[in-house]
Amino acid sequence: MVIGAVVAVGVVVAGLVNDIGGEEYSAQIPGCDVVEPPAKPVRINIGFAGRPSYDNPRFPWFSGPKATEMTAALTGALPEGVEVEFAPPSQSLQFEPILDFGDASNLPEGFDAEDFGGSTSAQGDLTRGEVSGSLMVDVRRSQSNSAPPCISGGLDRRSILADGTIVDVKERARGGTRSVTGVLPDGTGMWARSDVLTVEELTAIETTPGLRVTAPVPAGTPSPPEPCSAKEDEPATYEFDRSTVDRLNGALDDHWRLRSAGPATLDRPLGSLRLSDLDAGRSGVCEELTVTTPEAKGRLRVSILAEAPPRVEEPERPHEPRRSISTLPDGTVVERVEAAPSVAEGPDSVKATETVRSVTATKLSGIQIRVSSSAQAPAAPLGIDELEAIATAPGLEL
Repeated sequence: MVIGAVVAVGVVVAGLVNDIGGEEYSAQIPGCDVVEPPAKPVRINIGFAGRPSYDNPRFPWFSGPKATEMTAALTGALPEGVEVEFAPPSQSLQFEPILDFGDASNLPEGFDAEDFGGSTSAQGDLTRGEVSGSLMVDVRRSQSNSAPPCISGGLDRRSILADGTIVDVKERARGGTRSVTGVLPDGTGMWARSDVLTVEELTAIETTPGLRVTAPVPAGTPSPPEPCSAKEDEPATYEFDRSTVDRLNGALDDHWRLRSAGPATLDRPLGSLRLSDLDAGRSGVCEELTVTTPEAKGRLRVSILAEAPPRVEEPERPHEPRRSISTLPDGTVVERVEAAPSVAEGPDSVKATETVRSVTATKLSGIQIRVSSSAQAPAAPLGIDELEAIATAPGLEL
């Protein structure tokens, strides 16, 4: 996630730098009364160490629920006939955590830390009929809602909308890339670039109410899903598509709706499988959920691989009394593991005893479903029988 955000910021900065070097520019720009000459191009190589966060007190306008609302607003603002390609969340227009790059003590003169951080970005590949391309959107709280200087070569034209929104447009002949920078009256600063959408469509996105930094967030809105891994260790040829994942999620939701175990609630549907941002390829899907019981909260993880190595039933090992492997009548090999309690570091670096249980079901077809649950003492994770019921639920097949 850190690398992705740094790359995203680098794209913005590099684009701005490249736009102002190596060409001759007109001193007149439509919509600008005064045009300033471009600054001498500067190349900067900077290394940052930091932690991305949805809840940084330096940026009180942003949060996990805010990112969820912004993601929904962005996808809802796409024109009719434009689809987001099936991909992991970070490549499906999900707004990412803000990277805090700290102070500007190590930056060259004239640059501020806010130039390299303080914003959240979303990116994804789009299709429009036979045409495919990309969209990237960056949102921040602007330092000012007044018009920035018109820099020769930095924009092709400027317009001011009826509500006072300032819109700067830059179009590149090569590749048909269009970018729109907006400064909204409420202090929202936004930048959008695409080679699929038109300038008018990018402008419509930038004026979408749900993307403004001041847009309210409904109570109960969840944060984006946490990163997860399907642990794809071996090369695979199978690739999950959207319809297959939707069907598997439907099977998981059906199972949870009909479950007969004790009281437990999830922070999002059990059917929330998605492609992993942490694994290469598309041969695995996963999810990580929060489980709340009358006693406490715990974690529930589900992953499905398409081409797992075949498993065979093995005799119980005396030195592993908490591990057992058996074969069901349909040939599914089920491995149950109840790990011994171990000390784990929780929130605020507080150490606590954690218990983990897991069940892995490997079918003859090669599909493998792994379900694990963890909880810190005195709470207990979901029971091993319930984990097996999830892993062997009807409909989890390719």
